[in-house]
Amino acid sequence: MLRSLLASRLLALPLLALLLSGCLRLPAIEPRTLNFRAVPAGSELRAANLLESGQVPEDKLVSVAEALARAPEGSLLLPCWRTTNLANFWGPCSHLARKLGPGQMADQPGITQVAGVRSTDALLPRYAVVVLDVGVRPAQFAALESRVRQLTGQMYSLSGALGASYCSDYQNDLQRSLGLPDAVAFSAAWNALLPSDALKVPGVKVLWVGVNDSAQF
Repeated sequence: MLRSLLASRLLALPLLALLLSGCLRLPAIEPRTLNFRAVPAGSELRAANLLESGQVPEDKLVSVAEALARAPEGSLLLPCWRTTNLANFWGPCSHLARKLGPGQMADQPGITQVAGVRSTDALLPRYAVVVLDVGVRPAQFAALESRVRQLTGQMYSLSGALGASYCSDYQNDLQRSLGLPDAVAFSAAWNALLPSDALKVPGVKVLWVGVNDSAQF
């Protein structure tokens, strides 16, 4: 009887946590919808407000395929959907990968897969891909590739568990292995590393903004 009562209480704990969490309001990530558009070449491109302004100098606005091809090894790839929905509640730019070589990226893709090297073709359906220079230089490529190999097979987790990661802290690990600052700063409001916050790190530079106007979402 006691065991049965104990078991029922333990089973109720996750439900109670869920109900309590419903009282908490997470901050909305703005904008909820993206609309990148060209402005004259040579105009200032400020990474921190790129998503809000949507303004991209015409010499940096290309197709998604071209942005992926032009991205240098070691640069961050911030793929974005056009809008926010239940599948990407962290905002339209809810993932982060890294160019590793022609047609390849280092990626921690999500719950059903593990960290490793994948084709950049997976990003072609996205509405946009923002290419970011986060300080990786050619002399560091070998060390970057070595760390990617070491992390291959790492499981996905948002919990901070040892030997597991999600897209943002996976990329931070790669940065640290090169002696570089984190690619994404911790958000106390969300208690997480938001992929789109990569645009707000001091010194980050937008190299290209690739847009796929035919994207449905």
